[in-house]
Amino acid sequence: SVSWRKVEGCIQGTMSLLCHCLGKGENVALTLKDVGLLLIEGTKVQMKFYREFLEKLAGKENLEKVIFKVPRLLDVIVSPVVPVASLTFCGRVVLFP
Repeated sequence: SVSWRKVEGCIQGTMSLLCHCLGKGENVALTLKDVGLLLIEGTKVQMKFYREFLEKLAGKENLEKVIFKVPRLLDVIVSPVVPVASLTFCGRVVLFP
């Protein structure tokens, strides 16, 4: 088993690198496995969710009904195969897997 200290060290190291990138003004995408992407571009922060994740939460039929009623929700849905850089204005991003 992995020790809590090792996990904590990995998380702190990742957050340190993330803060360093943001401090340098880099665009950053943090991948949340099977959930989606947290995109940070300049002062804009947005969460993009994988459709499969939302379908698991709401059910496929319910999700389709909600999207039909609120079409702008499509803006927060992303495919896991879309190149992350294509989701940014400048086309450049540091990707944290």
